[in-house]
Amino acid sequence: MIGKALSIGYAYGMNIFPEFSTASEVRWDALIFGHLFWNRYFGETPDNPPRGAPSTCSSVLIRGRGYCLMVDPAIRHSAEECYFDLNRRTGLLPEAVTHCFSTHHHFDHWNGLKYFPNAQWLTAKGNAPLIAEAVREAVNRDPGDGLSPAIPAERIQEVSGEFLPGVYALPLPGHTDSLHGIAFRSGKKRILIAADSVMTSGHFADRITEFQPDPAMQKTAASTIADIAESFDLVVPGHDNLIVL
Repeated sequence: MIGKALSIGYAYGMNIFPEFSTASEVRWDALIFGHLFWNRYFGETPDNPPRGAPSTCSSVLIRGRGYCLMVDPAIRHSAEECYFDLNRRTGLLPEAVTHCFSTHHHFDHWNGLKYFPNAQWLTAKGNAPLIAEAVREAVNRDPGDGLSPAIPAERIQEVSGEFLPGVYALPLPGHTDSLHGIAFRSGKKRILIAADSVMTSGHFADRITEFQPDPAMQKTAASTIADIAESFDLVVPGHDNLIVL
């Protein structure tokens, strides 16, 4: 279903960049810039998706004092392919990843947790039961192709606010009610891993989301994008290249 674009203009948002309890500087690396299995801005429709489901989400690694955090580990054809993405961008092996954070309960944003069984699995408050239900639904739809969607969802712990030094779980409702991005500062830049609160640069410019049929939530998504535009210097969308503001 294609969500109807809202004609809301380009109203200014509020500054939502969070307050941090520490002055920790972090390093970040974009491992994968995601894609949508169909993209309205390419003139495509969900009736004939040219890239096939599921979409690939953007995946980012953040390194700070005492941790190495993977945000939304992206689904790959194999664990080895995921580890290659990590190594070619950072020189690290998978054992270096101490924490993984899933931004919301949609399949492409949690299924890659399975590649990091030794890391702590995290999500924001309200998301853990939604992910657990999504896992059950995915298992029930498993086509039996040998690529099981099952993960031990009971391992996922909920966090809030500045849950590691210098990184903050920021609520970004609209695409879903409980989606949280990751906000941090690096090199004097205010940076947001937006996940699907900003799906692509086109969605950002038009202040719309996707796969959200509720008109009230569509308006919330538009307001959230306006707030993001007011608050950050760099935005990593859920399914597109980096946005520089």
